[in-house]
Amino acid sequence: MTTSKRAYVLGHDDPELDRLEHQARMLAPATGAILGLAGLRPGMRVLDLGTGAGDVALTAAEIVGESGQVVGVDIEDRALALARRRAAERGLGNTVFERGDVREWSGGRFDAVVGRLILLYCADAPAVIEHHLRALAPGGIYVAMEYDMVAARSEPACALGSKALGWMVEAFRRGGMDPALGTRLDRVLRKAGLDPEILGLQVYVSPEDGARSLSGIVSALMPLIEKTGVASAAEVDLATLSGRIEAAMREVDAVTVFPTLVGAWARRP
Repeated sequence: MTTSKRAYVLGHDDPELDRLEHQARMLAPATGAILGLAGLRPGMRVLDLGTGAGDVALTAAEIVGESGQVVGVDIEDRALALARRRAAERGLGNTVFERGDVREWSGGRFDAVVGRLILLYCADAPAVIEHHLRALAPGGIYVAMEYDMVAARSEPACALGSKALGWMVEAFRRGGMDPALGTRLDRVLRKAGLDPEILGLQVYVSPEDGARSLSGIVSALMPLIEKTGVASAAEVDLATLSGRIEAAMREVDAVTVFPTLVGAWARRP
């Protein structure tokens, strides 16, 4: 997915698509809760920005039901093919997936526009929001969901897990992205002319899921981690990272606290 001059740095190869599916399972309850609180209802026509493998679109499709429709937009063909296949497997005929750049794509009127973990990769997030506000019906809902990555941790603390989280956060920062964007969603939406409500939801997972998630994103970020001098390949040792993190977490009986998923939503005046 490319949404601006800033590229999606995590790629779209098979391991990354697998990581996204695993992440989506962890985030599904929080995502559904935010969409429900924001006001998605049966019968709505919903646009999902940067849909990727379609996880948010499929959750929205279940909410809006057969009388509604969800259109997912992404620029990556491989991810869209996976999204279409998953929708068909679930029998969700109320979904459509289209190729397009979210900076400029348009497709008629919508009752809601949603996007999860998309604004992080937009150099001008308010401009992207403003573009899609034009497609919202009066009183329509705009919903943004972004991470507060710096809130992630293990409890109790695990030294290796903390180090890996540090690599992740610092790589995003040095890459020109805001790892705490979720904390600033209120400001971003206000710059686009909205008056949002904002809420953060915390997800807690097992050492196995935590190690898999953390090592997966470090792996996807490895080119950026090395390029920006955050850590060397030898220091990270990707081949053994997941197992080492899981073992270290189990040693202290740790629970993984995911980055806070922050949701902000507002109605178009």
